[in-house]
Amino acid sequence: MKYHRIPALLVLGALLGLVGAVHAQRPRPQPKSPEERYEDMKKTPFLAATLEWIIPNVGYDYAGDRDAGMPPTLLAVAGVVIFYTAAWSSVYSCMPELNEPRDPNCGRVFGLIALGGALTFLGSRVWASVSAWKLANRTNAFYRKRLGLDDAGLALSVTPGGQFGLGVSLRF
Repeated sequence: MKYHRIPALLVLGALLGLVGAVHAQRPRPQPKSPEERYEDMKKTPFLAATLEWIIPNVGYDYAGDRDAGMPPTLLAVAGVVIFYTAAWSSVYSCMPELNEPRDPNCGRVFGLIALGGALTFLGSRVWASVSAWKLANRTNAFYRKRLGLDDAGLALSVTPGGQFGLGVSLRF
């Protein structure tokens, strides 16, 4: 009987807490500087190229333009179709009948076509990875320009006559 008042106090406290609930305001986030915003939006070219190599069109999607990845993706699909079509044609066309000897030159043409399909696939993957790398760099340059982070300041140039010129870039 020593603690018989505790449940009543807990219920009373809960009821009073519901009536006079205090809603704390969240602190407003401080606005980010353009450099911090750029770091949040920046794309990693190596990640874009790696994603594109592993899964077609994912690297382009990460870099900022999914539609740009369609030509290399279609070329990769064509390479796979050519490879497997030539491989299956070679298997079914070069099988000897029961009592006939096997022709040693039968699979050469199909082998060359299959090799062409494999090279088409690999070439399209290399093209896509390099292109996704460049797209990530172009996207980063676009973000830098949009946020006003382009290189500005002093510029030193040499004229065709061998004279030096110094230029100053100012932003308002």
